Amino acid sequence: MEKRCFNTLMLLLIGFFSAALQADSKTFKIELVVFAQDMPNSEVFDQVDSEIEWPTRLADLGSYQQVAAQYRSLSGIYAKLERTPGYRPLLHVAWTQEIKADRLGAAVQIQSPDGSLNGYFRLQRGHYLHMVTDLEYSPEGWVIYRLNEKRRFKLNEIHYLDHPKFGVIARISPLS
Repeated sequence: MEKRCFNTLMLLLIGFFSAALQADSKTFKIELVVFAQDMPNSEVFDQVDSEIEWPTRLADLGSYQQVAAQYRSLSGIYAKLERTPGYRPLLHVAWTQEIKADRLGAAVQIQSPDGSLNGYFRLQRGHYLHMVTDLEYSPEGWVIYRLNEKRRFKLNEIHYLDHPKFGVIARISPLS
């Protein structure tokens, strides 16, 4: 009888802890629009070699569930960038990703179809949420422009990461 009570207690504890572990994971919809901008500036860019600080593990974007076009919220911004002189959209991607509490999510490789953009994006979930980007844009193939930023953000808000030669518009939303 005592052994059966112990086994029952152990099953209850295992069930409780496995439910608690599942509860600390949240799924997010991550949407990015990356664009080139041809704005006058006085900065000198002389980076010719990649300086991306690649994480140990890098996930392919295709390994995540892609968000269908009708559920993307930045499509209007992408279309406006296409019509506006001085801007050229490079990429519009949206995917869902599960991030555990107090963890750094998997880094997802971000690449444009023509290869001029390369880098990664990741979420960090702790007391606050942070987005981490390390992207390089090389339109001519010899000069490299780098956008390396970690930024705290609020869910469902549109954020703009700025560089004189390219930018990122990001929106992260929780999925229920």
